[in-house]
Amino acid sequence: MPSRDKYTDPELRDQIKEEVHASDKGGRPGQWSARKAQLMASEYKKRGGSYTTDKETGQDESQKHLSQWTDEKWQTKEGDANATRDDGTKKRYLPKKAWENLSEGEKEETEAKKEEGEKRGKQYVGNTEKAKEQRRTASKKE
Repeated sequence: MPSRDKYTDPELRDQIKEEVHASDKGGRPGQWSARKAQLMASEYKKRGGSYTTDKETGQDESQKHLSQWTDEKWQTKEGDANATRDDGTKKRYLPKKAWENLSEGEKEETEAKKEEGEKRGKQYVGNTEKAKEQRRTASKKE
């Protein structure tokens, strides 16, 4: 977790973090996710929060990973940023490049695995081997 001295308004950040953590946007209420961290940072800036360090030198490892995750353009098979279905379950979320490198059959397979896990109440459901391989390839720094 980043230290509080990196924020110009740590109380505002804490308030926003609680709101985002409790919401169902970006994951289940009460469960943290990379998407929720992204939403929190965006909302913090929107409400006037700022940082005491610059992005290059002030980020800890988790913040660097969040920046990388954002740059990878994570999305659903259909290209949507929103992975939530009408019934509240989540679709598989992968980097754009990973989806592009999977066949239609491989896409369906990893999507079906996610759907089955969701039905059993799991938020985190592992990918198929092929989807894991493509996710790792897509996430490698160039």
